[in-house]
Amino acid sequence: MGKEKPAWLQQVRDFCRTAGIEVCGWGSDTLVVETKSPDRAEQITSQLRAFGFDLVENDADSGTLLFSLNPAATRAKEKESSASFDLSRRLVRERIAPVFEALLGICLFWYSFTTPSPKSERFTVLAWLILIVFLVDAGRLWGWALRMSPAELQVRRYFRWSAIPWTQIRGVELTGGRSPYQQGVTLALAPEGKLRLGAFAYPFARALRDRLRQEIAKQQAESK
Repeated sequence: MGKEKPAWLQQVRDFCRTAGIEVCGWGSDTLVVETKSPDRAEQITSQLRAFGFDLVENDADSGTLLFSLNPAATRAKEKESSASFDLSRRLVRERIAPVFEALLGICLFWYSFTTPSPKSERFTVLAWLILIVFLVDAGRLWGWALRMSPAELQVRRYFRWSAIPWTQIRGVELTGGRSPYQQGVTLALAPEGKLRLGAFAYPFARALRDRLRQEIAKQQAESK
């Protein structure tokens, strides 16, 4: 069963459709919409205030606005959610995916051995494709890790570690992900470089961005 739709959703959706406001997501008392500019964000904030929504966050990285009917509770929930993440590795639900891909590949290989031609050849080709997907995802998901030390940020991608001194990191931004439910996290490096840490589930990406920004601010304060 899907989550129950709040009573206000249909009315607000109809208004947003008429006003040309793109709805990106919603919760029991929250609404996420897309914005293209500061002027547009201000206009949308004014329009949605008529429905009882207050602006909780203007995320310039992703171009979205988070509204809530209960902003204090939403801020507290977001803070608690961010603090609960283990940012040293990816979410469990992501790391499980290669296991199912491996099982599917094994099943397809088994069918290829037990099924007569020409169907067996199709199963074999499909099994090899699934195997390639498994290897890529296993490296991307199992091979990712993160460590923070007083001197540097250590990132493991595809099982290879790299270290970036905090003094070299200028900022952290969210970018597009592999799907609408993901966002990429990218480091802005001195003097003009960038390093993409990966694409993650939306809440994890936000928590990672916020934690890195806190650490960067801390390092900058200590260096003064």
